[in-house]
Amino acid sequence: MQYSVKKSIYVGIVTFNPELTRLQENLSAISPQVERIVICDNGSTNFKNIQSLLENYSNITVLSLQTNSGIAHALNQLMYFGMKHDYDWMLALDQDSVCSDDYLRKLQRFIDFSHNIGIIAPTIIDRNIGSVGHEVAHEYRFVRTCITSGALYRIDSWSKVDGYDESMFIDSVDFEYCYRIRKAGFKILLAKEPRLLQEVGHSEYRRFLFFKVLVNNHSAFRKFYIARNNVYFPLKHHLSLFFIRGVLRNTLLLLKITLYETDKKKKIKSSISGWREGMRAGLEGGKNAH
Repeated sequence: MQYSVKKSIYVGIVTFNPELTRLQENLSAISPQVERIVICDNGSTNFKNIQSLLENYSNITVLSLQTNSGIAHALNQLMYFGMKHDYDWMLALDQDSVCSDDYLRKLQRFIDFSHNIGIIAPTIIDRNIGSVGHEVAHEYRFVRTCITSGALYRIDSWSKVDGYDESMFIDSVDFEYCYRIRKAGFKILLAKEPRLLQEVGHSEYRRFLFFKVLVNNHSAFRKFYIARNNVYFPLKHHLSLFFIRGVLRNTLLLLKITLYETDKKKKIKSSISGWREGMRAGLEGGKNAH
């Protein structure tokens, strides 16, 4: 089979109890475009079903974790695989990401654009709310942050910043990583094309007086880490203004739960617990655990 991308690129996907139909759609779209796909499974209860699905593909390697160790740990495992096997770049995909036929060909155009590019990200289109993140008026722009899914990650930049902060587990893992990448002198390029279709949570817009409010409807488990990392990240890096923003975000989070979401008591309790833990961990300076 002739692949459409450089052999220095592989695909890394983290799975956790995936919807098998969507995962199959993901793999069928990206498999013809790349020589190797590496899946790190985070202790899925339907792992046997995943294994059965993967029998249909010849270019997939599986790293199986026995428990859910978090997205940061799984990403570190995937990146370490790339470093060990002499790859230069990893395309990170969520389990529900669906790429176009020419996705990698379009994204890899920017690899040699500059010597200090650490991440090359696509424009994200959410199935529920449309465009997510920064707008790109021209062919590309340099940005401060991007989400993990759909982006090409340079392996040597990952190793230079000591990988992802595993204490963060899931939420804001990508943004904290972007901060350290830029601090180390690497750039983040956001491309207008390709565009990546996926579902960022179960988001929806709700009305509050004359305003539209984005409600994410995350579980209580996710609320803990959202609230935790809203304050942990800026405290860890001594970012005073970002800490104030984190406090405001947590206040807004509690307000949205109260006004719009189900299972309010459990989610509010979890959010407050996460907020406290983020304050404690952040004030202690944080620690990358690998």
